[in-house]
Amino acid sequence: MDVAALARALDVLVPEILEHTDTPGVSIAVGAGDEVVLARGYGLADLATGTPMTPETVNPIGSDGKTYTAVAAMQLVERGRLDLDGPIGPHLGDLRVVNPHGARPITLRDLLTHRSGLGTTFGFADRVPPAPLGEHLHQVFRRGRSDLYGGDLVPLWSTPVGAQYQYSNTGIALVGYLVERTNPAGSAFDEWVRRSVFTPLDMRSTWFPPGVVPPEAAARRSTGYATVGGFQFVLPQVYVGDYPAGTALTTASDHCRFVLAVLGGGALPSGRILSPETARLMLTPQAGTGPDPAATVGLVWNVFDGGLDAGYVGHGGEYFWGWSNFTRGWPESRVAVVVSSNQWHLAEPGTSHRPSHFAGRLIGGVVTAWVNGADPMPSKSPAAAQSWLAGMLVADRLTTRLGSRHPLSAAEIDALVAGAVVRPGQPWDPEAFRSALRDYPWDSLGEAMAWSREQVPAHLQALVSSELGVPWLGRLVAGLEL
Repeated sequence: MDVAALARALDVLVPEILEHTDTPGVSIAVGAGDEVVLARGYGLADLATGTPMTPETVNPIGSDGKTYTAVAAMQLVERGRLDLDGPIGPHLGDLRVVNPHGARPITLRDLLTHRSGLGTTFGFADRVPPAPLGEHLHQVFRRGRSDLYGGDLVPLWSTPVGAQYQYSNTGIALVGYLVERTNPAGSAFDEWVRRSVFTPLDMRSTWFPPGVVPPEAAARRSTGYATVGGFQFVLPQVYVGDYPAGTALTTASDHCRFVLAVLGGGALPSGRILSPETARLMLTPQAGTGPDPAATVGLVWNVFDGGLDAGYVGHGGEYFWGWSNFTRGWPESRVAVVVSSNQWHLAEPGTSHRPSHFAGRLIGGVVTAWVNGADPMPSKSPAAAQSWLAGMLVADRLTTRLGSRHPLSAAEIDALVAGAVVRPGQPWDPEAFRSALRDYPWDSLGEAMAWSREQVPAHLQALVSSELGVPWLGRLVAGLEL
């Protein structure tokens, strides 16, 4: 793989992506084999001071830290201190965790595949530091209510054990508590993960608060921005009670090293964290669909297209209210990409396609094209690409999405081009807009998606997959991967 070609493409495309997504900055790491082969920073880590985002910038990675917690638990399975398919109750002491919707005991596998029956939670976050993990979980299960809008929106327990996927930060917090109670050193969770996961992989810029973060590292932490409309706010610090589910701080390069280790059988030259068999198991589908209808679920990881053979695995994360993380890895080629950004979009629908993830998804599209052997440099100029995409979406809305059998006439296309209002500074190519309107294959969604797959630059394909037709419908109907 030509790493220099990818670097040139990123240098051209990432500034455009940052502007398109209102993202202050991103730190990107791409790994191949045993090492990080490309590390870049773009934009700003702090808008007020003008501090640039660099490969050394430390960012909260939110739920991407669940993968650290899962590995720590599987290390203890390997040691015989936890059983993947045994009841968790005997390891919890006086903490009583019983799903009221069914008699089957909860297992570690249930927790790692989000099938314990626990409902979705925000991690019991607050603007004051939480109680220690065990005390916090005792409070949660005594109260028996979710944290979302005071427990009025989603119940703490939503389904019987094993019935369906239900993403739960509290479920992963329970995994962290199991690690804390069963590790042979009797260490707190954050200390055990540092010793057993971060140190062997030489992850020198990674910590799991509430553990102590060195002042030097804290000084490298980016400022997170909550964005809405044309505003960007620095909101007060938010603390997470379910902290094994998402408080880790790291650099894109450190996290990329971790992903490479999991993809490569559980080890890097610096050390081993899992056996090859366990690492493979984590990336093997364990159950049905997860948060994304195109994915199955491994042990915490989302698995696409089979994962281990020709597909890829991934996760993602956010931290309140200013950071987003995107992770993708290809086991067969042992390539990984991590994109850390300092933005959280406040006006979002609460799905994996929310605006906060767009910068990562678009950059991930560039790297995916490169991994698949395509030239990551776009064939269209920014003006032509954006104008063409706008024309394609207009054509879709007026024909395929409505089920209309009447394509746009030449006169209607001329009127659309003539009447377009373009804000100052917006890249605009009226002929590219016109060509998309004229050439759009309105006969069927499957044809439209196949056509767009050939036409849309790699860095804009994530927009197409979420906007064209009904999200995921085309993939389910036509079997197409955008």
